[in-house]
Amino acid sequence: MNMKITSFAFLLCVLLSQPLLSQDSASVHSPYTTGWTTDGFIFGAGVAVAFIASAIDDSIPPLSTAEIDALDKNSINGVDRFTAGNYSRTQSKISDVLVGASILSPVLLLFDNSIRKDAGTITAMYLETLLFTTFTPSMGKGSAKRIRPYVYSASAPLSLKQGNDSRRSFFSGHSTTAFATSVFFATVYTDYHPNSEYKTYVWGGALGLASTVAMLRVTSGAHFISDVAVGAAVGSMIGYVIPYLHRTITDNVAISPLLGPDYRGVHLSVSLK
Repeated sequence: MNMKITSFAFLLCVLLSQPLLSQDSASVHSPYTTGWTTDGFIFGAGVAVAFIASAIDDSIPPLSTAEIDALDKNSINGVDRFTAGNYSRTQSKISDVLVGASILSPVLLLFDNSIRKDAGTITAMYLETLLFTTFTPSMGKGSAKRIRPYVYSASAPLSLKQGNDSRRSFFSGHSTTAFATSVFFATVYTDYHPNSEYKTYVWGGALGLASTVAMLRVTSGAHFISDVAVGAAVGSMIGYVIPYLHRTITDNVAISPLLGPDYRGVHLSVSLK
């Protein structure tokens, strides 16, 4: 967890400065906005998740040789059982590279002129997304302490099986990260270009990359199918909800007079995106 704590410290420093910077960079017609109330709530929740996850995940004990020898595939549910015993170091490394690509993918948004004007706002939103993405899976890992599929493999080295990571299968951090960053990328693009003919390709490419990462985590023996399914769901929610909470509503507020024989007033209509 040391690397995660370091990442958290970096995010803390940057996020504290982003709301003020973002307000200056946001354009009048931006679909997003930042503020101390919204971002304070999101960041506060993220900090809570980070500390809880760190405390839970650090308490996982490694497997002993006796525990490994006593493992039985038949004790695994039917959906996940046939993937128990998968092991491929090469596919695991490929998944690392691809999840790295998904993390960097939102940088491509800054090549768009209309999005680049709101670079501060987008940066703040993305750092908040990464904050939740980094630590939320650890809450599941520390609580479930689920043994990874490769521990059931005769090909995996004993040192790997007895490593501190062997009981962190549920749920997949790679899948959570891949789907969170990919959905974030596609959602932001769509909100800036709701009528774009390229939306389908953007969503298809983003979800295709994330799905490939999830598939490789299963075939490499790092995770069961249910691990990546939950990771995909959680990541997708994070990647969509963070932009949603920052959406502006000023263009969807309508005020009109109400006049009648016995009353005078106004009608306020607010349409939330």
